[in-house]
Amino acid sequence: MRLNKNFRFPFPDLLLWVSFLILIGSCAPYKIQGNKVSLIDVDESVAIDSSYLHLIDPYKEQLDKEMGEVIAHGKKELKKNMGESTLGNLVADLQWVFSEKKFGHAVDISVINNGGLRNSLPEGDITVGNIFELSPFENRIYLLELTSDDVEKLANYTVKGKNLGIAGLNVESSNGELQKFTVGGKAVEKHRTYTLAINDYLANGGDRMDFLIPLPRIVESDVLLREMLMDEIKKWTAEGRPIDAQIEGRQKLD
Repeated sequence: MRLNKNFRFPFPDLLLWVSFLILIGSCAPYKIQGNKVSLIDVDESVAIDSSYLHLIDPYKEQLDKEMGEVIAHGKKELKKNMGESTLGNLVADLQWVFSEKKFGHAVDISVINNGGLRNSLPEGDITVGNIFELSPFENRIYLLELTSDDVEKLANYTVKGKNLGIAGLNVESSNGELQKFTVGGKAVEKHRTYTLAINDYLANGGDRMDFLIPLPRIVESDVLLREMLMDEIKKWTAEGRPIDAQIEGRQKLD
C-alpha cells in the first residue's frame, strides 16, 4: 500500500508549523567541515529541549484531543489475518452498505485488502485515532463493473493470495485451487455484470491485481476509506450498536 501523493494532513496548523521550522533551518548559513559522520543513539539519555516543547505542546494537545475522541464501543477486538477475518468482514460490509447509499448503485461484491488495514480495532472504547491507525492511507472508494469471467478471476485471486476481506463473494478451495464461488449465495450468471466496491489502490492494479485495471469504472469517488469508516461506525454508535463482526465461512480455504 502507498501513501497517495494528494495526502491531506488532518491537522494543517501543525503541518504548517513544522514546515516553518524546516524552512528557517534550511535558510541558515552553513559551512561543510568534512565528511566524517558518527551515530548518536536516541534514547532516554538524550536531553529534551524544553524551548521546543513549549512551542509544540499546544499543537500536541489539540492533536491528542481530536484523536482521543471516543466514537464507538468495540464488543471485542477485531483483527485481520490470512483469509477470512473479523476485521476484514467488518470493513468489507461497511464499505458495501456505505457505497450503495452514497452512490445510489447496487453493489454485489465488496473487498478490502489486508495491507490497507494497518491496525486492529480494540475491545472497549474506539477513538478517532484508532480509525486513523487502521486506515492511514488516502485510499478512495471506487465502483467497478465485472463480467462473470472477472468475478472468477477475483475468486481465484482471493484463494491464491488469502489477503482479502470480502462481502457478497463466497469462495471455497481444495489443495490451494478454487473449487467453488458464489455471489449473493448464487452461481455466477454468464451474461450479466456485477458491481464491485473497492479502493482505488487495488482498482489501479495494486497488490498484483492487474486484471482490474481495464475494467469499466462506474464510480471514481473522492471519498476516503477512512471517512467511510468514521461515518458508518458513528452510525452504529447512534443506533446503540457495538462494533462487532464474526467469521461466517465466506472464505473456506485449505
